[in-house]
Amino acid sequence: MDTPLCGTIDKKLFWWLMFILGASMLFPEYIAPLFVFALYIYFIIHFKKTGRNAKLGVMGKGIFAYLIFMLVSSLWSKTHLASFLIAMLWLGCFLTYIMVANVVNTKEKLKFAITAVNISAGIIGLIAIVEIVTFHIAKSTGTHLVLPNPLFYDINDKAFEFMPVEIINKPYRTRASATFDNPLILATYLVITTPLCAFGSVYFRHSRNRKISRACLVFAIGGIVCTFSRGAYIAVGMSILIMLISNTRVFKKLFPFVFLLAIAIPLGIALRYSHSNGDFLASTSHRIDIWKYSFDMFLHHPIIGLGCGTDNVHTLLRDTYGIDRSHTHNLFLQMLVEGGIVGFGFAMAVVAIIAKRLFGLYAHKETRYRPFAVMYTASFTGFVVISMFEFTLQSAKEMMIFFILLGLIEATARMETDSLQLADDELFSYEEITEHDLEEDDEEKQKKINKKAEKTAHR
Repeated sequence: MDTPLCGTIDKKLFWWLMFILGASMLFPEYIAPLFVFALYIYFIIHFKKTGRNAKLGVMGKGIFAYLIFMLVSSLWSKTHLASFLIAMLWLGCFLTYIMVANVVNTKEKLKFAITAVNISAGIIGLIAIVEIVTFHIAKSTGTHLVLPNPLFYDINDKAFEFMPVEIINKPYRTRASATFDNPLILATYLVITTPLCAFGSVYFRHSRNRKISRACLVFAIGGIVCTFSRGAYIAVGMSILIMLISNTRVFKKLFPFVFLLAIAIPLGIALRYSHSNGDFLASTSHRIDIWKYSFDMFLHHPIIGLGCGTDNVHTLLRDTYGIDRSHTHNLFLQMLVEGGIVGFGFAMAVVAIIAKRLFGLYAHKETRYRPFAVMYTASFTGFVVISMFEFTLQSAKEMMIFFILLGLIEATARMETDSLQLADDELFSYEEITEHDLEEDDEEKQKKINKKAEKTAHR
């Protein structure tokens, strides 16, 4: 029996959520969260009407506790307003997690949710490639036909004037930013989404979904290369490696993409070095200084930290240590400086809960959730690796894609533990994920068998 994508009760809500997962990432940073806020109002009203409650789960409760602590930290922050606004933005983007965890409640919805993320990553990666290609063509030919980089640079220039906090708007000619504000934010987004593209490339049952995901994987990898971020290169390499060693039989189909990475990454490093004018190596030394001074800040405020947001860190780095940088260039160090031991403890508790959820999926006795566990582990590992070199949750869309990932983990874990909330018309049509859902179509298998038979006959 074919399982419908979703019942009519949740149909409109689900498709709007697909818009959040995919198309919203194509909008500027200050537009994308507005879709989340608007949809959440409809989501709550709809769930109440259908007799359901939005469940946070243990992971959601842990995240919420951390976010509330960071909101309270605005009381002792030296920049009260900026800290309060950043904490509220965190809480607003957290709504993405709540909706994904509660609405994505069938295997068909999960497949379409992953596909929506993949398509968005592919489009954004393609934009990044076009930005860099047009830049080099224009440079070599002397023309002025260059795609704006970031794509919304001119719009941002006007919009940022009305923001309650200062936001730097800077063009990036030699490193792609696509629809994000800078190359490092784009790199974080693509590092998180590339494993989902890789998963869809080899595991989706329907050939159409696999072909879409493979094209998106190529563009996502190309986009990562065009950011020229060394941290992103290491992170995506780790993600693909995890997927390859987890199941060589299935993920051997990823070897062409590994070959692409093996060629593209050294080329990317060489291109960046040729345009760096000596800054390429100096930036590494500079970052080490930032880490050293940031740890010194923590030592001076070890218990509850400086307070939420980058303004306090930026002010100290500039005025006390003589480095005009806005953050620590390390997510975990940033959390330690902002929240102290208390805030960092909340954050590590969330990481432990995520790890437990992933282990539960991997250790399921029938192994049918193991491929999802591998995908999520690869994505989360890539995020952790790039977070060692960047502050990876500094923008609204970074927060959104991070909470989308956690929402998908939670949604899949609820399927594995039979703790779902289904709409009335899904109660009798619901089917569990099986190994067959991650195989090729019987029709496609038969086509391959027929082709093989034809080749044998011709011989």
